[in-house]
Amino acid sequence: FKKGKCGMIDPTNPSAASWFKRTIKEELLDYASASFWLASAGTGPPMDAHYTSASNDGLAFHNSYGEKWAELNREAIREAGRDGDSFFIVDSAFGGSAKHAGTTSLGGDHIANFHRDANDGNGVLRSILNGIVNGGFSGLTHAHCAVSVAVPRQLKSSMTKGAMDSKSREMICRWFEMTAFTALFRTHDGGSCGAGGGMSCAYDDEYVLDQLARWSDVYVALAEYRLQLLNEASFQGYPVVRHPVLHFPNEERFNCCSISVGSKKQKKKSKDGYGNVSYGDDVPSFMLGDLIYVVPVVKSGVVKTKVYLPSGGWIHLWTEDQVAGPHNIGKTIEVMAPVGEPPVFVRDCDMMHRFMEELRQGGIIG
Repeated sequence: FKKGKCGMIDPTNPSAASWFKRTIKEELLDYASASFWLASAGTGPPMDAHYTSASNDGLAFHNSYGEKWAELNREAIREAGRDGDSFFIVDSAFGGSAKHAGTTSLGGDHIANFHRDANDGNGVLRSILNGIVNGGFSGLTHAHCAVSVAVPRQLKSSMTKGAMDSKSREMICRWFEMTAFTALFRTHDGGSCGAGGGMSCAYDDEYVLDQLARWSDVYVALAEYRLQLLNEASFQGYPVVRHPVLHFPNEERFNCCSISVGSKKQKKKSKDGYGNVSYGDDVPSFMLGDLIYVVPVVKSGVVKTKVYLPSGGWIHLWTEDQVAGPHNIGKTIEVMAPVGEPPVFVRDCDMMHRFMEELRQGGIIG
């Protein structure tokens, strides 16, 4: 690439802010007829940046830049009369960003490669889930992560005639599984899948495309429930994706708020009966609202696993079996967890029965 010069907009400069909003209205909303876009501010401006507002020196304003950036995008939408049918995604945020941005993207530039995680389950997918859940605690109620389909070219071996290696394929599919139960389900190639780069895309892999279609259907089937959660997020401040401690504060299993770090007693590494590496009961889990409990598979080679079920009645989504009754006070069970069927449990209620009926009609379950 040729070296060039670039700059960042000074959002405290009225003329610059007006030009930027006019560009969004004319180029994105009008000419391109866009209904959403990624309003990327990267990692923010230089620490020594200077701003029109004398009180906003570079260091003091650095974190607030992302919030002001989101505010400008929101103002452009409102001035265009498109509030309600347009939204944007931000990849950097501060305390007040959530009231402006449609959703927050966290951690999407990871490489889809289970090889790097050394099979200990403490790698990419856990870090993504940590970002989403902790973002919810911080007021980023609509957090999600785009699934990266970028695969290192060196993992396409001559033995498989250029096909994707199994661990990269598996990780992308496990990433689909987790992201389908968040605020937004989308993919991206990281901008690094061109012919001259060191990465290639998974879009030409038939199995990955089948799984993408499957999880897109699951995401669509959740539309009614997700709209309810988005309203709760907008008007009450509840995150769409929630740490279980928010609903089960008295259950010791969820006392540690980090998804990836359990108590000292939980850190003992062992092999379970299925050959999976285990750290006691330190298995990541999260809630989608208060009706769906998800235990994502975050390491390679899992086909069956032990999961903890919090109190109350639960239905296993894929078999539709009731695995815990209303008097359950918390227990551990074993479930099958092949690719395409991660441990997901739902409450026995009308909303979830409508969700499952849509999955039946689409051939996902039943």
